[in-house]
Amino acid sequence: MIFALLKKRRWRWLRAQSFPKNWRQIIERNVPFFQRLSVNDQVELLGHIKVFLVEKRFEGCGGLELTDEIVVTIAAQACLLLLHRKTDYFPGLLTILVYPSTYLVEEKRHVEGPVWEEGTMHRQGETGHRMGSMVLAWDVAKAGAMDSSDGKNVVLHEFAHQLDYENGAVDGAPAFASREQQLSWSEVMRMEFASLRSAEDIGIPTLLDTYGASNPAEFFAVATEAFFERPLALRSRHPRLYAELQRYFHQNPVEYSEETVET
Repeated sequence: MIFALLKKRRWRWLRAQSFPKNWRQIIERNVPFFQRLSVNDQVELLGHIKVFLVEKRFEGCGGLELTDEIVVTIAAQACLLLLHRKTDYFPGLLTILVYPSTYLVEEKRHVEGPVWEEGTMHRQGETGHRMGSMVLAWDVAKAGAMDSSDGKNVVLHEFAHQLDYENGAVDGAPAFASREQQLSWSEVMRMEFASLRSAEDIGIPTLLDTYGASNPAEFFAVATEAFFERPLALRSRHPRLYAELQRYFHQNPVEYSEETVET
């Protein structure tokens, strides 16, 4: 109890500190959505970034030398998910490992029935429940920030997983304020997930990345990408899904999106 109070007091103090001028220049250059936010949201986001960069440890991998540009660009995208909500700043995450580009991992992948496939896979990012860390490819993370309407953002995707873990499970359902909200979320997500899986099986083009058909956890991460990057299209084609995400995130990205056509 005392520790929690001290922690929150520390966070308030950090948010009240002045924001480094060079950090803001990085955000204005690399993260276009920032300048479309309201002034109040910009101030809130900058406060969250200050806390985030104190709380999380970054490590460069594969010969990458960390810079302010790298850590601030990633932090700005991650902290977009925290606006307007009470937050513990992704409490299960301690370290963010950053590679210069896509990296290789040895992986065993389930194909069908008893059949598994082993091989080397290219990855853009990953995180895990109780893993305490996240891995990101810097070039992909930067490209995702620069184009905020293509529906692809590895930082939003991986940090959505961290939100998912906050309820103690890996089920595509983050922690909710009420039982009613949880039940509503479960009903809508179950229907939307089933619809995406059917579309993938039949080969119907979809707004949502069909990687989200893998399991409910990936569905939530993919839906989060679409919510922030393709809000007009998502609201038009999946209104119930958009409404649930809007209720959870307490945001309406249509207000600051650079997306112009509901396709």
